[in-house]
Amino acid sequence: MSREADAYRDPLEYREDSPLLGASDDDEDAIPRRRFAPTPPRRRAPATPLPRAQLAAIYTIKLVVPVSGTQIMPYVNKMVAGFGLPNERDVGYYTGLMSFGHTAGAFLTVYAWGRLSDWIGRTPVIGFGMFGLALSTLLFGASQTFAMALTTRFFSGIFSGFIGVIHSVVGELTDQSNQSVAFPFYDIISALGFVIGPVIGGAFEEPATEFGGWFDNAFFRAYPYILPCIISSALGFLAALLSVTFLRETHPRKSPKSPSPEPILTVEPEPGEAPIPLALAEKPPSLRSLLALPVIRALCASQWMLGFVAACFNTVFVLMAYTPIEDGGLSMNPKKIASALSIMGLVSIGLKGALPVFLRRHDALAVFRFTLLTWPLTFALMPPLNALARRAQGGGAADEALLWVAISFVLFMSRLGCLAFSIVMILTKDHTPTSFALGTTNSLSEFSQMLGVAVEPTCSSIFAFSTSHHLLGGHLWAVVICILSLLGDYSASRMAKHRYT
Repeated sequence: MSREADAYRDPLEYREDSPLLGASDDDEDAIPRRRFAPTPPRRRAPATPLPRAQLAAIYTIKLVVPVSGTQIMPYVNKMVAGFGLPNERDVGYYTGLMSFGHTAGAFLTVYAWGRLSDWIGRTPVIGFGMFGLALSTLLFGASQTFAMALTTRFFSGIFSGFIGVIHSVVGELTDQSNQSVAFPFYDIISALGFVIGPVIGGAFEEPATEFGGWFDNAFFRAYPYILPCIISSALGFLAALLSVTFLRETHPRKSPKSPSPEPILTVEPEPGEAPIPLALAEKPPSLRSLLALPVIRALCASQWMLGFVAACFNTVFVLMAYTPIEDGGLSMNPKKIASALSIMGLVSIGLKGALPVFLRRHDALAVFRFTLLTWPLTFALMPPLNALARRAQGGGAADEALLWVAISFVLFMSRLGCLAFSIVMILTKDHTPTSFALGTTNSLSEFSQMLGVAVEPTCSSIFAFSTSHHLLGGHLWAVVICILSLLGDYSASRMAKHRYT
């Protein structure tokens, strides 16, 4: 390239002159060994109208996934305690192991689901995954031993691993002009699932005792937690049917109605050659080629830390709510836990509704880094809740109200941190090297998140160890997690260094 051309080179250009991980010219899976340059900036155009019917269908399917997972949260500790543990204070260890089983199932399959969807299409993968998730949820409610509960949670993790494919469908139904609305609203639906799920679990657990009458029979006495699972699995079966009958295939190669994919990156040509868009390489790049890109590695590292701290909060908050006050907890029953989780979901809906405004005014990566920095403060605010619970235990209505105000603020901070999940989907789409690899890249990002969640049971173990030995008043876990969550912003800063645009 001439010096004149060099003088006009885009300063944001990302150069990769050397082979990717030593890939040879014969490596079919390698991304072409050229210099990547971002798509040239364009004038702001009117937003493309959103395909509302198709988005409504995929949002409905997305709603069912968190409902199936969160409906167990109000009663899971009580359920595990009913399995006849040697020491009831060990509930945290066993629920952590159950959480690990679910995460392990998703961790082992999430990349495979995305890769499969890039080959056979999105709708068959979503339909099969939803059917399996509904069936495993139903079997979880019928569990009468810890081994069966652990096994069914493992399989529910396997079938929920297709979540990255749903992200891809939203990405393929939208473009850069309207994705700042579609993705946050997509995450609002997820937050709504976090409201509906705990309500179902808290309202319908132990119907023989809670409702009596027709529900007071041998079946519901033998399976006290099956009714919320029946309701959740019914929604799952309906979502599976919707995915195969109404949802349109969006994969560029599998859908004849799909427009020609717009290249996300272009390859700078050698002298005398025409520009070659990477999106024209219809074969998805390999995992090795994707991980050769620094921005993809930084994105995956950010997802790992985000998955870890968010999973720690979800598990530790429920454990703290269930744990007796004298051991550092809040002594909440399943109904109060369900109320707290519903507050968390409602707060999340409000915050995510405002997110498009922030994304229009601020850079997505800057907002992402801000949300990551809220996590250390969130965990630091949790131990004082125990002191307020002690005061409310012997106080009046004012002390109880103060406790709930404090709980609501902690939940608000946690949902502020969880806005990062909405933003990371946009960052993933914007940095995918070829549109034909969107399913694979989304699943790689989701895989990284699952890897972080897989480490979360260590938080449950630290919590159980802290409370059972009264270390730092039972709050040693908060110090450890605060320190770990401070590392979250570092990986995001690496994205700023290597991003394409």
